[in-house]
Amino acid sequence: MGDNYLTFKPWTRRILIWLLLAALAFAVGAFYAAKLRTETEIQDLRSSNTLGLELAVSNTRAALSLPAMHLHSIGYEEPDVLQALNAQTPGSKRIIQNAFRSMLMRNPNYFQGRWLDETGMEIVRVDRPRGSSPTIVKDADLQDKSARGYFKTASTLGWKELYVSALDLNMEKGEIEKPFRPTVRLAIRVFDANREPAGIFILNVNASAFLRQIASFSDQSDVMLLNTDGYWLKAPDPTDEWGFMFGSKNTFGKRHPDVWRQIQATEQGMIETASGLWIWRTIREESTYLTPAHNITLKAVSHVPHEAMAVLRQEYSLPIYGVALVLFLIFAGGLYQIHSEITSRQIAEEEARHASRAKDDFLAVMSHEIRTPMGGVLGLADMLLDDDLPEQSRQKVTRLREVTKALLVIINDILDLSKLAAGKLDVKALPTAPATIANEVILLFYQTCPLEKQDKLQITAKIAPDFPAAVRVDPNRLRQILINLVGNAVKFTDEGSVTLECACDPKQHLLQFTVTDTGIGITPETIDRLFQNFEQGDQSVSRKYQGTGLGLSICKQLVTIMGGTIDVTSQPGRGSKFSFSIPYEEATVSELPVADQDQETPETKASSPRPLSVLVAEDNEINQMVIRNILTKMGHRVFIAEDGAKALAAIESDETYDLVLMDVRMPNMSGIEATEHIRKLPGEKASIPIVALTADLVGDNISAYLDAGMDDCVGKPIDPSLLERAIRKATNRQNGINQPA
Repeated sequence: MGDNYLTFKPWTRRILIWLLLAALAFAVGAFYAAKLRTETEIQDLRSSNTLGLELAVSNTRAALSLPAMHLHSIGYEEPDVLQALNAQTPGSKRIIQNAFRSMLMRNPNYFQGRWLDETGMEIVRVDRPRGSSPTIVKDADLQDKSARGYFKTASTLGWKELYVSALDLNMEKGEIEKPFRPTVRLAIRVFDANREPAGIFILNVNASAFLRQIASFSDQSDVMLLNTDGYWLKAPDPTDEWGFMFGSKNTFGKRHPDVWRQIQATEQGMIETASGLWIWRTIREESTYLTPAHNITLKAVSHVPHEAMAVLRQEYSLPIYGVALVLFLIFAGGLYQIHSEITSRQIAEEEARHASRAKDDFLAVMSHEIRTPMGGVLGLADMLLDDDLPEQSRQKVTRLREVTKALLVIINDILDLSKLAAGKLDVKALPTAPATIANEVILLFYQTCPLEKQDKLQITAKIAPDFPAAVRVDPNRLRQILINLVGNAVKFTDEGSVTLECACDPKQHLLQFTVTDTGIGITPETIDRLFQNFEQGDQSVSRKYQGTGLGLSICKQLVTIMGGTIDVTSQPGRGSKFSFSIPYEEATVSELPVADQDQETPETKASSPRPLSVLVAEDNEINQMVIRNILTKMGHRVFIAEDGAKALAAIESDETYDLVLMDVRMPNMSGIEATEHIRKLPGEKASIPIVALTADLVGDNISAYLDAGMDDCVGKPIDPSLLERAIRKATNRQNGINQPA
């Protein structure tokens, strides 16, 4: 099937792709529909169980609030009772007996009402035996309750404060009453007209009714009631109830420890665990008339078992998930066919990229390797020009030097192009003065303009008044673009003018540069291919003016990497105008580096008057001769090491050197490895100044050299003035003499 697919026509392939995408869309839609439906049902389940639990909680709170209201009524509002408490006559006892008897008759869940004096002795007690009417207990049967915990707590109550006991089973004569009678006791302290304590009213309430009702508020879950220790007061399994009354250690916390920690920590909440869905609320007595000073705390809990949740999820999700799975399998099968074609194409593309990378790497290495001997040729030419040569020989050497420089320009263009193709040229936005770079470029070509053009060609720069003094761009790439464009204009213009105009668009944050010349111009058919590699106006131009035709291609790629655009307009015989714009970020003048770090001052010139002992690590014999000649002319003593290992051995010896010039690429041990070893030596040897000599001064490589411990870098072919400045900077830094920032 895969082989047949690879023969599909493009329109057939597009239809297949759309069908596969439709299948995927339906599969995803079905999946989310099932998920949404399931979540809706789960949410409905949560809502209904939450509502049922809230009803159970409200019913329980009402069952506790009603006796509190009745106690408040007889203890603080009933006129006859208030008068009886105030007068303390023999008739007072009968009035309070009748008040309690009447309250028990109206409320079947009340089974005992008592009035205790301040010592804990019962003054009045009205009981409701099971299945009979309220009965006043005879004086002879009244008991002393001073040892009971509820009396001790209630005797500390203040005006209109309420005591609510924990919920437990009623005790009679020291034994649990059977059948069980769940009981909660409410108490208030009563006062006479002078607010003097007049005893304690206690009401015993049978909690059986509201405990039975708790489970009736939900038919989807198990609803239970727990005390503060996690014991069941109401449980799905009755055998779990009232364990604390019988010494049992079986609690909710032991059975569900993770859930119990959550329930204890919060007043209410909802969680879903491996055991199911849990919802809980906290219950306390909330009297409108009295202030609970000692309150009951209960936890009402609703539980939907995990099995019920799983059944609910499967009921709504499995059919739709099945449809989604079928659609997804269809999509996966088609995707596999597409993947087969894409993979074959990727293999072909990777092979092409590999071939391109091999070509680019070969070009970069060969260009680099050519630069080194070219530097030797230039150095030897300079050495010959220092000799006393006949005029005819001097002219030949001078011509040799110019041809070598031209060849070096071509090699540099090829190296830049190969690095661009390999993606090895990075752009770094740094604080830059663009006007300074423009003026430096114009000054460069003004100073190097051929003698035959100097009187006929005007090279100038025009800076717009609003041109920013400081921006963030890549200064090296900007300088390279301007040098290529201005250099081309000077090359192709014999007389007239070359003008570099600098402007900006602050709204779009664009720097705008225009190079205008009055040179030979370009034909319309040539402009379209002008920015391609190895392109010039025509072959006659290449022969007359020399060059590779790479400069404009490099400009185009650099401008594109920097996020800008470049354009050209021209008329043959009337000149050309090259314009490009690049984005910039704002910067302040204070962020700019102070002037040129290589600029010499009287202080830096005078800082190294003495000859130096210089160790040169260089494996190329011609370069050894050239460097020795340059350093000797500077007045320094020169010692040669053929590779990094010998340079390291020389530093470790008893000889003392002031400076090391370190070639980067050498056999046995590279310059970077040798530098790293030197920096680990003990004592002052580790801090000897080291300047790299290299034919590859790309930004990432420079960082690697500096990270290895080198102090500076000088490119090959070696410019004696740049080498002198680098030596001065490195030795001054070691001696603690500050350079310009």
